[in-house]
Amino acid sequence: MHEQDLIRRLQEGDPRAVDDLVDEYKAPLFAFIIRLVNNRELAEDLFQETWIKVIRSVRRFRGDSKLSTWLFQVALNHCRDEMRKKRYIHVPLEEVEELAGDSTPDPERLHLAKEVRKIVAELPDKMREVVVLKYYHDLMDEEIASVTGIPAGTVKSRLHRASEIIRKKWTNINA
Repeated sequence: MHEQDLIRRLQEGDPRAVDDLVDEYKAPLFAFIIRLVNNRELAEDLFQETWIKVIRSVRRFRGDSKLSTWLFQVALNHCRDEMRKKRYIHVPLEEVEELAGDSTPDPERLHLAKEVRKIVAELPDKMREVVVLKYYHDLMDEEIASVTGIPAGTVKSRLHRASEIIRKKWTNINA
């Protein structure tokens, strides 16, 4: 009910609803964008621009999906548009401060996480999108299909192919 109330308030133009929306979704949305583009400065720009697009188009939100799914879709479409316009130099995610974590990180765990981020960052864009949505944001295949605009079967096949690539690269690293 909270989500429906928030949507209603947004569509009625309640300025406090915008603050509530941003407070609730800023961390996952920024994490999603930065994982897609692997560049903090670019991610910050895209993050701000995505919020502008969301606020301008919230009245057109039909409620066919969850609000979070729609937000990810707006962000993904904006990221895709920007990446088509320009070719950015990707900065490795290792250079980005941790989005969340233990105050006393385990060096071995950090090393493994760095390797995983590197492998994911090297995936083709379409595979990286579904991997980020599935494993970093815990979306179901149907939700990923809704966000990306592809059939659920395509989501499954991209996840499968991406898993094979990740597994091979992981094996090579640990060999």
